[in-house]
Amino acid sequence: MDKKTLLAWESKHKAIKRTVEGFWDCFRKWREEERGDYLNTFQGKLYEEFLSVQERSIYLKYSFNVEEAVIFCSVDIFYLEEEIGSYDIEFNLDGEIADDYLDFSDTLLKDKISKMKYNLNIARNALKEGMDTGTISKITGIDVKYVQILKGKYC
Repeated sequence: MDKKTLLAWESKHKAIKRTVEGFWDCFRKWREEERGDYLNTFQGKLYEEFLSVQERSIYLKYSFNVEEAVIFCSVDIFYLEEEIGSYDIEFNLDGEIADDYLDFSDTLLKDKISKMKYNLNIARNALKEGMDTGTISKITGIDVKYVQILKGKYC
């Protein structure tokens, strides 16, 4: 399958859109149904507003031990613009979803999350003290848009 054919398949089946939507559905369901695992993975709660996804790849895969090829569509997951995981949907060639995979298995995830939460705590405290959002961004390394969300919603 060439690139043009693969992208035409994606357009017809809206694979990227469905993968992004699938991530949010899967993430929220996991957060609710596996609360302990969610809290352990992220050392507490995450601000959902700071989560984002970005398309990574779409590719055809054929394994010799199965009868049909499948197409994988993958997105990377970011928290405060730091990559923390991935989400993949495996599609049959007819566009039906065969399986999905949510992965936060990065060995440095806990360190990344700890650093981000520490910086968010500093940002919240600085906002309570009346510091400027631009200054807070420079001190913590958190993008100004997230500091402004903190200011508007959580302080």
